[in-house]
Amino acid sequence: MIITAYQLPALYEQKRVSMHEMEEIVRLLAQAPLLYDDGQSIQVQDYMGGLEVELEHEVRRAVTQLYELAVQACRTFVDPFAYEQFQDVLGLQAELWQEEALTLTKWMEWLKQISEGKKTLPEYNFTAMLGNLPEGFMIHDFYDELRYQLEQNPANTWALEERDRLYASLGVN
Repeated sequence: MIITAYQLPALYEQKRVSMHEMEEIVRLLAQAPLLYDDGQSIQVQDYMGGLEVELEHEVRRAVTQLYELAVQACRTFVDPFAYEQFQDVLGLQAELWQEEALTLTKWMEWLKQISEGKKTLPEYNFTAMLGNLPEGFMIHDFYDELRYQLEQNPANTWALEERDRLYASLGVN
């Protein structure tokens, strides 16, 4: 797999994008899709218009590249339930980025692969794995459960394996 040189991660690494600006960019990456019931009508402008920070021209172009990838990924989810799962995954990925488990470059590559059909959202039968669960239990909830299991027992083989499998499916290496 060839990783494309994305501008935004490079600008962030060069400190041309502040942590505050980056947090705002990532916040919108995860939250803008929540405004829609499916991925068919979201536009790059929906992301850009929601930014609460002013960005210099070159940074703005790089952010547009990120949001274009996000829009292309959103477009692959016509089914409202699949789109809801995608929204949930974006929220988890934002958290993983905050924790420095997921790099922006790998996240952007994941978005690109989703839009090209080279990757799919992780699939689980949560009820079979965990038993009776609240309605609406999703991947982010599963991650939180895995985290809890590992806090209780850091050597929990099942939780470690499932976390690693989830990480791999979300672009975390």
